[in-house]
Formats: sequence, structure tokens, C-alpha cells
Amino acid sequence: MCFLPVCLFSQVNTRIGDRETPIYPIPIHQQDLSKELQPLQALFASKLIVGMGEATHGSGEFFEIKNGVFQWLVNTMGYRVFGIEATYGGCCYINDFVQSGKGDIDSVMVYLDFWTWQTEEVRDLIWWMKEYNAREEHVEKLSFYGFDMQNFYSPVQYLNDFAKKHLPAQYDTVKNLSFPVLGKTELEIYRLLQKKENHFEDTLQHTCRRLTDWLLRNKTYIETTQSGDRYQSLQLCADNLGQAVRSLSVNNQSRYRDSCMAYNVLQIQKVEDKKMFIWAHNGHINLAYPDNKSVLMGLHMGGHLKKNLGDAYYAIGFVFNRGSFQAIQGPKSIGSAIFKYLFARKKLFRGLRECTVPAQVKNTLTRVLSTTGHPVYFVDVGHSDNPVFSTLLKTYDVGAVFMNHKRAAAAVNVKRQFDGLIYVDQTSRARPVHLKK
Repeated sequence: MCFLPVCLFSQVNTRIGDRETPIYPIPIHQQDLSKELQPLQALFASKLIVGMGEATHGSGEFFEIKNGVFQWLVNTMGYRVFGIEATYGGCCYINDFVQSGKGDIDSVMVYLDFWTWQTEEVRDLIWWMKEYNAREEHVEKLSFYGFDMQNFYSPVQYLNDFAKKHLPAQYDTVKNLSFPVLGKTELEIYRLLQKKENHFEDTLQHTCRRLTDWLLRNKTYIETTQSGDRYQSLQLCADNLGQAVRSLSVNNQSRYRDSCMAYNVLQIQKVEDKKMFIWAHNGHINLAYPDNKSVLMGLHMGGHLKKNLGDAYYAIGFVFNRGSFQAIQGPKSIGSAIFKYLFARKKLFRGLRECTVPAQVKNTLTRVLSTTGHPVYFVDVGHSDNPVFSTLLKTYDVGAVFMNHKRAAAAVNVKRQFDGLIYVDQTSRARPVHLKK
């Protein structure tokens, strides 16, 4: 399968607010992007890492556009590394698949432990990467990484499975070191962590230390029998486990998570020494809070990357006017949430569903962007002097949980938060893939 779902046409000038602004319309097409994206080559030529966000975790158009831009960056701009907001250990299985071509795509996609990425759009991207790597003329292969750190299980599981397959003489040792974690299900671990008196956090810390020590003791052996790059990949996996364990005792988990994800992205790029594309929610990709809260709240992942890389990091956000997406349907109101929390906690969330929001007058940013007559387009806001992009406005911003359209609006200062912006007038739900683990 080889598909290119979007193309960006040449620059056109249109009125946004009271000022003429250059934009790049994006029709949804299946064709080669090289010719259409040529006007943007100079913009991306100096970038080391391009981050693309999303205003929901479940809009098909966001995913398709990101697929197409990544493929263009690979084919035209020399990008070879893909990273996504998912656990490092789980994505190691996908990386093995896209690089070796061996296995079944659905059997590795189960390791994308967030429902957000278990979609047809992400599956298509993984398949495209695998097919790209299979072509003999592509000497430099593509790599698939996860840079998140919220899972204890998958890093341990991958280290264990790697030893079983590639280091049989070491497998019994690694199996015994891993048993305190792998001897339980992920649900059992979660329940043990809820009960502090079980002290299972101490067990996780002990397992992490022992696996890290084993890896260090066998560094020369792994580099000799496998490769130096493989050892570095396993070290990042052990580091990822350590981050997940330490997150249990930090005061601000959100701030800690973003700092870890930024560290992981920088380490991955350093190890690979190639240009990198990263995929996450707007809330992680962006550079700062819309106001001055960054001083008090700390930096987002994108803020850390910008601090380290300067203009070599380019953050692209998404906004949308109306449409559908998938999300966990929460209570419709705060009152309903309090009632269900007190009397019916099992009904607090109603599972993964298709959710829909209308165009809303109070969303002052997308109300202005919707007047151009172009349903989808890109703006290089970093080089725009349009005051719309430096004004505090509102737009939809949905994470994993959705309550109602009124509570889905959030403040945004586009120029403060992003280098580029993609506007989508109407979205549709990403196509879920139902996988059996």
C-alpha cells in the first residue's frame, strides 16, 4: 500500500480578520506531494525536528494530513525518524516490524497502548513505512519510536522479549528480573499501585534498578553480538522504565511527563543523528501556554525542544471549526460528574465514542479562520504579522475525555504557541481498528 492523502497547493493570499495573509490550501487528494509542497521546502530546510499536533486525539483529517506531510518530509527533505506520543517500549515492536518487514501489522499495533493510535490512519502510516524500508534503493531506513513514558509494563516486556529472541544465553536471567512485573497483568499492577500499603512502587523501583544494572553489565556483550545502536536502543528502553517509575512520586506529573518526552525526543534524535518528525497532541507539541502561565506551570514538551534547538524545532498546531472525532465520553456537566462520582462511579465515563461539536460563535479564532472560503489550509504564523495570530482567542481543544462542546473550548494565542497552524473546517472520526491482544 502506498498512499499520500493530502497535497498542499501553492501559496495564495486571503483576508483573515482585517489583513491579507498568505496561506497554503490543503485539499484531500491521493497524489505525490513533491511538486505541490515545493514552495515550503525553504521553510523546512533548516529544521531538525518538525512537530505536528492535533486538537483532538481522534480526528481522521488530522491524522491523514500528518501522514501526508511526514511522507513528503521523508521523500523530499530527508527525514528518517518518526516519533509518536506513545510508550517507548511498545513502539520498539513496531520499529522492529517496519525495519525487518517480518510479522503481522495488527499483532504489533496492540503495543500502541493508547486507543488514540489504534486507527486505520496510523495503521496505513506504519504499513507505508514498512513498504518504504523494503525497497532496495532506500539505503537509509525509517525508524518508528514512541517518546511517552506512562507505561511500566511494555519497557519490561520488550527487554524480556528481546533477550528471549536475540540473547538466549541471558534470557533466564532477564526473565527472573522481569517476573515481579510480567508475572502480573497490567490491570493487577494498576490495582496494586492504588493501594499504597502494598508498596508495589518499591517493587517497580527494585525491578528497574536490577534491569538497568543487568544492561550495563552486559554492554560489551550486547554491542559485540548485536550492535552499538541496538544497545543504545535498549538503554533508552530502560531509561523509559525509570521515568515511568519516578512519575509515581513527583508532585507535578504533567510537567514531569512533558520534560521526559522532550528528553526522549532529543535522545532519540541524537542516537539516530537524522531529521525527525514527531506526532502528539497540541498540548505537548506547543511552545508555551497562551498567557504567562509557563513561568509558574513549567514548559510543555515543545517549549523544552524550542529551548534546546531554537529555530531548528518547528511546531505545527491544528484547529477545527466543527465536526466529529472519537473520545472517551465523560459526564455532560460538572453537576452530573459530581453526582456520578458520589453515587455511580462506574457510570462516570461511557467509553470510547464518536463525539460531535458544532461551529460555535464563542470560538473566536476558528470563527475568523472560517471566513476565508478554504476548508483546510496551512499558515506559517511565525512569519505572519496578522494580529489575529497574536491575540488571545478561543478554539476547540479536546483531550482523551470529552464532556460537551461548551466545555471543549480553550484559550489560544497562536503565535505564542506555534510556528505554523493548520485549520480544518470540518472533521470526521478517525477510523478505529479493533485489535485483540
